[in-house]
Amino acid sequence: MYYDDDDQRQELFVGNISLCHNVANKVFLPYVGDCNKYYLCWNGEAVMRQCEWPFYFDARTQSCVKEKDQCLPMCQNYNLTTFAYARTCSKYVLCYFGTPVLRECPDGLQYNSETDRCDFPEIVDCVDSQCSIYSNAYQLHFVASKKACDTYFICGNGIPKELTCAPGLYFSEKCLCCDLPKYSDCNITALDRKKPLPPLKRSSLERSELSCPPHGIHFYPHQTLQDSYYYCVHGHGLILNCTPGLVYDPTIQECRESQNLGIQNW
Repeated sequence: MYYDDDDQRQELFVGNISLCHNVANKVFLPYVGDCNKYYLCWNGEAVMRQCEWPFYFDARTQSCVKEKDQCLPMCQNYNLTTFAYARTCSKYVLCYFGTPVLRECPDGLQYNSETDRCDFPEIVDCVDSQCSIYSNAYQLHFVASKKACDTYFICGNGIPKELTCAPGLYFSEKCLCCDLPKYSDCNITALDRKKPLPPLKRSSLERSELSCPPHGIHFYPHQTLQDSYYYCVHGHGLILNCTPGLVYDPTIQECRESQNLGIQNW
């Protein structure tokens, strides 16, 4: 992946990532760099819209509001930071030296805001991307949990509400109800971490390892570590690491499970 646009460092670099990929129809997405603007996902395409002044877009409520509190953060001038690209579950923004770059977790993985990287859906359990504010008010939209079979979500006014089945029952997507486990189609394998993962590990890039090009944004596989990679922004470099259990795939320039290495269409 390569970008060369020194004049617009705060403009989001999207590359070949589709903003509305794996996002339900009629879900609104934020516009990075301008709180007044937003996108409408319409049949897989992102259509730019704008709130009337003096209102700002709030991704959580899917509406234009007077307060600016829910605006996405801006990239810092020098530090590496990340933040979720709200309402997408799998996308996030990687910031370094004032340059926001859109990233997408592949293969059903989801962005974990606590560890700043792609993680397993059994840990994150995000369903925001499937809840549209335009869902039929007379036909509730149910979404199964990715973390536990006895948990599910109901989308109301674009906001998911987590619910739990009665003891001994599983949520079933067949009937959109809680049912006996033998009748449920849920087969989630529990993924329980004994202790929280540390935040994204970042370390300075030694010039002896790799010399970053002076212009553009680049991702390179680490010379010796499968679960790490080099990130270069306009001549400045860092070493970033994947979530334990994932490895870096240079084909898509993101972390994923090893059995999916080399697969481009996901």
